[in-house]
Amino acid sequence: MLIKQSDYHRIYRVIHSLLVNENADPATASMFFSTFGAFILNQHFKCGAVPRGGLAAYNLDGKVILFADHREDGYVTGAGENFHCWVEAQGWAIDFMAPAFPQSANDLSLPSRMFQKPMTEMAASINDLGRSGDFYYRHEQEAMARRFADWQKHAAIGDLASVAAQWFRRSPKQMQTSLSVSRRDGAPKDIPLTGNTLNGTW
Repeated sequence: MLIKQSDYHRIYRVIHSLLVNENADPATASMFFSTFGAFILNQHFKCGAVPRGGLAAYNLDGKVILFADHREDGYVTGAGENFHCWVEAQGWAIDFMAPAFPQSANDLSLPSRMFQKPMTEMAASINDLGRSGDFYYRHEQEAMARRFADWQKHAAIGDLASVAAQWFRRSPKQMQTSLSVSRRDGAPKDIPLTGNTLNGTW
């Protein structure tokens, strides 16, 4: 593994907590999980992590989850609205949103687990997801560049990423269970550390 499960869980929880504080839905916030996750990895692990986005497919306990749009010609694309984002670093694929999958697919009763796999284990296509834990990604460079160009114009995005990196501590170091931030009116506000408990790995 590139990072320990305890550090993965901490990164997920920090991002989850900031999203909840911003009234964002962690179950649909893969851009935040990938960009903030990559930023934390680079700040604390110096591993050259980069966010990726496009088509993503997973076999989770025998249920295939597909983040893609169907085209008129019958094929699927990750360049539409139903895209997904993940992180790639030193030959590893990491999806920090994976523990929130139970919320994004309520009808599937999925457990909260870590997703961190070598890219060499990626399936050849979305039709080759035969076992639980199998995955397939197709990075859509142009579509992702367009999305991120608009998204990153918001100054608060960079501020939140910095806050996430400051809050995170590599295990076994102690990490604060809450973070005090200033609201727009200047009053202090405590953000508690939230998120699902992990139940193993995919």
